[in-house]
Amino acid sequence: MKKWIFLAVVIAPFVYANYKKPLLINHQQKIYKAATGSTEAVSETVYALPPWEGLEFVDWKFVTATRDKNKQSLVSYGIVDYIKVVDGEWAPKAFGLNSKGVDEGAR
Repeated sequence: MKKWIFLAVVIAPFVYANYKKPLLINHQQKIYKAATGSTEAVSETVYALPPWEGLEFVDWKFVTATRDKNKQSLVSYGIVDYIKVVDGEWAPKAFGLNSKGVDEGAR
């Protein structure tokens, strides 16, 4: 009985992490919000813009990530509802946004 409880305690975090891993739309939302400096909801039309085609979604068992197809560089990664934008300059360059929002967020 103790063996089964131990196995459940060891395996449960991996099952939870696999179930709660962020999807592509979550990465896109976080990247766009970081680029614009906005906290408002992202419009559905933003997800249809052509620059998103330059972003590749990678799904490793418990971790998801996005990378630039051209440079093969990491743009963001996520695990269990947490997403970190690594390349804060990707979205302003891709969408032609003013990098002022990104610079203010870094200060």
